[in-house]
Amino acid sequence: MDVNEEVVKQWLHICKKQFTIENIRFKVYGSKGVSNYSDIDILSVDVDGNYYDYEIKWRSVYSIGATDKEELGSLIHKMLRTERIEEIKKIIGDKPYKKIFITTKQMFGKTVKKRNHFIREFKKKGIEIKFFEDIISELVGKIDLKGRYDSQITQTIRVMKYFKEYLK
Repeated sequence: MDVNEEVVKQWLHICKKQFTIENIRFKVYGSKGVSNYSDIDILSVDVDGNYYDYEIKWRSVYSIGATDKEELGSLIHKMLRTERIEEIKKIIGDKPYKKIFITTKQMFGKTVKKRNHFIREFKKKGIEIKFFEDIISELVGKIDLKGRYDSQITQTIRVMKYFKEYLK
């Protein structure tokens, strides 16, 4: 699990009260029958029994071009792959689940108009978008200076909050 996925995992645990399993590997097949592996970054369930499939793509500088339908299609396709859906069914059965794509605002462009265009394209396919900027803000807000945290991510946030006056 990379650090970006760990940030999301901690957000899901602390802010959303979700139980998670991560890096669920499955085999995928290309158009010529060649196989490879992919993974589900995070599959989770909340306290009400609702399921979620999270795909996480961190891009701090890169952004998708407004006319780059191939890249957009590839990102959407990753979440809609038959093999992915079948792997999720093996774990949760035929229960419904939400598909959520998490990225940076930068990846969807510098303007709100461009970002909203991409959000609409994902929504058409039943995929919700969440942004790291919002997730990190919410997570940092929940971390208590006197709290006890087991992950390096949450401990780091707690220490940085403690020393914030020195970080200016």
